[in-house]
Amino acid sequence: MEEKASDCRQRIVTAALEVFRECGYRASVDRVAQRAGVARQTIYNHFTSKSVLFSAVLQEGCAAHRERLVTCEGALAERLLHFALGLQANLLTPTSINLHRLLTHEASRFPELAGQVYANGVEATAQQLAAVLAKAMTNGELREDDPKLAADIFLDVIVSHDRQRLLFCMPLAEAEAQLQLLRRRIEVFLRAYRIE
Repeated sequence: MEEKASDCRQRIVTAALEVFRECGYRASVDRVAQRAGVARQTIYNHFTSKSVLFSAVLQEGCAAHRERLVTCEGALAERLLHFALGLQANLLTPTSINLHRLLTHEASRFPELAGQVYANGVEATAQQLAAVLAKAMTNGELREDDPKLAADIFLDVIVSHDRQRLLFCMPLAEAEAQLQLLRRRIEVFLRAYRIE
């Protein structure tokens, strides 16, 4: 039975994600093709260039994060914790930290790619979170304020410090302590935006 084009495309994106995480943006298309079990030309039939493939990988990864935020139910604190755990699980792994280092290093050489990373990763995630926080403000769960600023602050609170530690090869706390720290950070964030 012949593979559907959409299934083949997904297999390529999945393989590319693994390879880019291992090797950074300099990873060869040949290596992605080998990992996906397809010919090099098959990749170019789906993606016109390596940067287009990388962008597709990035969009899919970020969409998965945003989906976690949208599909989770319950109290706002639990929805935010669910989102934060997913974000940390993806961004605070050794492969993600390595990819972050490589992308930061390559940003000046590939400004268009850097722009895609920022737009599809950081900015899109912040916009999605801002929409959730805006709804919480409208529903009376949080006080009225700038939801985009609130989203930026939340993302800094749950990711930035830990990522800095890992970038400088400093370990994070054990899993249970890390979870409690994350809950406390969310509590502080919610306290800052609570309705007086």
